[in-house]
Amino acid sequence: MKHIATRLGMSQASSGMVSGVFLPFFGAWLSWRGMSAGQIGLLLSSALLLRAFAGPMSGIVADAHNDRRRVMLTLYWIMLAGFAAMGAMPVKAAIFFTGVIAYVSYGAATPLLESVCARLSERHGFDYGRVRIWASTAFVAMNLVGGVCTQYLGFWPVAPLLAFGAAMCVGSTILLPSPTAPTQGDLLPRLKATAGEARELLGAPVFLVFLAAASFEQSSHGFYYAYGGLHWISIGYKPLLVSLIWPLGVFTEIALFSQALRVLRLFGPARLLLLGGLVCVVRWTILAFDPPLPVVIFAQFLHGGTFALAHLGAVFFILRAVPPRLAATAQSLYFVCSQGLMMGFSTQLSGHFYAAMGGRAYLLMSAMGAISMVLSFVLIKRWHGARILAGAADEHIDTI
Repeated sequence: MKHIATRLGMSQASSGMVSGVFLPFFGAWLSWRGMSAGQIGLLLSSALLLRAFAGPMSGIVADAHNDRRRVMLTLYWIMLAGFAAMGAMPVKAAIFFTGVIAYVSYGAATPLLESVCARLSERHGFDYGRVRIWASTAFVAMNLVGGVCTQYLGFWPVAPLLAFGAAMCVGSTILLPSPTAPTQGDLLPRLKATAGEARELLGAPVFLVFLAAASFEQSSHGFYYAYGGLHWISIGYKPLLVSLIWPLGVFTEIALFSQALRVLRLFGPARLLLLGGLVCVVRWTILAFDPPLPVVIFAQFLHGGTFALAHLGAVFFILRAVPPRLAATAQSLYFVCSQGLMMGFSTQLSGHFYAAMGGRAYLLMSAMGAISMVLSFVLIKRWHGARILAGAADEHIDTI
């Protein structure tokens, strides 16, 4: 059990290494390579749109074959090839193409890893959160490494760092245990059956309420992720100060993940979503009025509530409510809706509100948190812990 948890922790850390470089520095690296703001936006938005298709399809293929590890490994190899080639490409069109491929592959692999961690934690009795913390820890570490590299060497190390993180994802996935019983035979009929069940899942009112609640909650971070640092600088914060207060919330995120099972036992999945929405309302309302720095720091520490509480609620809801045969599909749908479609909508809307209202645009994020609370309350009333789409095939052998 401990050996499996350690290997999963390595996989989570490898994934966090990629995002720890990608989120703060990828846009700046593209600009350094000569891409305009419009071209950078087109690359990122194109990748998000493609992820909305590639994510669920990867989940369906993984569930149909009953082998998440193989699909993850394929996606990570593609990501590695994309990031490695991207750094060597001499023309912007080639950088665009390889960058999109790498970003889409990473986005499709992430929910599969979450699904594997959640399922194996249930099967072997270890705490999912204590595995997930390694992604957050590596994220912060690579923020620092990337910051030092770009400060003293310029932006050229960004692409090699992304390729290194991708190589670590490949290596750590290879070390995961091989499936004991992947489904054999013709894949096409199973793909059709799994796709049909995915449509049935999307037609289940309880699952739709869950998706909406989780998506409104997580996408309420849209303004913060896109414009939070820019706004702080615009009101007089120094870039160094922004770089110091930005990761503070990750420490409370790590603390909550380390106590995931205790938190789950205390509240349950749906109430975790409700609490996450409540903390969003508090945090974004505070930041909307540009309070003194100590209050801003307090609001930053609430990130553990706005992100981690709701994420744990979503992961454990899927673990308990969705049949094992659709685990990766459900996780992919959650990621696409919350981190893709709704996050894109939230970010786009935030740009218009920021231009008109400045930091008061955080109030839009507060409203999204409030909507999530209402939907979470509906989920509490409608879902009582039963499986969605329960049937005779629910408890078939579930490999990673």
